[in-house]
Amino acid sequence: MSDIPIAIIGGGVIGCAVAWELSSRHENVFLFEKNPGITQGENQSSRNSGVIHSGLYYDQETRPKKARLCIKGNQLLYDFCNKHNVPAKRTGKLIVAIDSAQDEILDIYLKRALLNNVPGVKKIPAPQVSKLEPNVRAVSALLVPSAGIVEPTELVYRLYTLASNNGVEFMTGTEIIGLQKNGDEILLDILYPDDQTEQVSSSLVINASGVDADLIARMINPESLYELDPVRGDAYKFYMDKRPSLGLSGMNVYPTPELVVTQDGSHFTVGVHLTPTFEDPSEASFPGSTVTVGPKLVPIKHRHDMAETPHIPSDLFAEKAGTFFPGLKSDDLIWHQSGIQARLKDHPDFEITRDPLNPGVINLLGIDSPGLTSCLSVAQFVGEMVKEFF
Repeated sequence: MSDIPIAIIGGGVIGCAVAWELSSRHENVFLFEKNPGITQGENQSSRNSGVIHSGLYYDQETRPKKARLCIKGNQLLYDFCNKHNVPAKRTGKLIVAIDSAQDEILDIYLKRALLNNVPGVKKIPAPQVSKLEPNVRAVSALLVPSAGIVEPTELVYRLYTLASNNGVEFMTGTEIIGLQKNGDEILLDILYPDDQTEQVSSSLVINASGVDADLIARMINPESLYELDPVRGDAYKFYMDKRPSLGLSGMNVYPTPELVVTQDGSHFTVGVHLTPTFEDPSEASFPGSTVTVGPKLVPIKHRHDMAETPHIPSDLFAEKAGTFFPGLKSDDLIWHQSGIQARLKDHPDFEITRDPLNPGVINLLGIDSPGLTSCLSVAQFVGEMVKEFF
């Protein structure tokens, strides 16, 4: 008999959501997190813009899981936050076009929104954009009513407390340094904060370790083909109360997705965008004076290369955002944060799959954006896989 029936590796929003999902049906669920606390703010789950996505960016051909799980997760997340008092607001989103060429690209995303069954998306002309956000310049925009924002650390904390209250054991400061198959069980080598080690067995291991998920996958299966393609997102912020031209009524404002050509091909990026915030998350006052600008994605060599000081000058952010928000100047911007995305090489979609050689291991790989929005639907997806296993 295994020491631990279910072991979850990773205590970010995905790991905590999976823990809460499983806690209602399974006893003795253990979650291992190498950081000293669940809500320390050092990983993807907190170092992001807190946007609740709607699901129109993801095509059915290359990113079907992202499309399906984002749309389902969107409503699940609003319901969860409302029930459990997590600061969240359905702000709506404007995806703005500043010229006729961008206006044509918006039509592609409008069609995709219809194919993906994203509710309520419509194209609006410049006068309607001005009514919604007077300081935004555009010739047209997509209005996306289901988009919003959530306070990420509050979300993670609530999932953690609910799962903990249901009996999940959270082992913080513990790092998994080895995995190996032992008959029908998986052996986990654990490193504790005092440098002591222990080996325990588990019937089922769920790898939800974010930017390290590919490394964990290769511990149990060295032939695993999944590999992180590390990208850091850098972001600035500004304060709306500095002058009227920096005012937003409270919507997410995004540019038209931009085509980026690289050595590996081409893809659209959502671009540098404006995200409102809560003034005081504990009181859920909205909108606050702070607006985040970004992120700007930067390829990096090392998966934990997070900048504590700007690597990209504020001029570039002001230039990008200034095309549709002309009141913004470089001097308005203050460094905000950076964060690493768990993007995979050659795999644009979420990869939620059993290890082919070890059915007792479920890998959650490439859970980058819209992972925050999709956390509860991903957890339900994993829950169904666990049902099949047991």
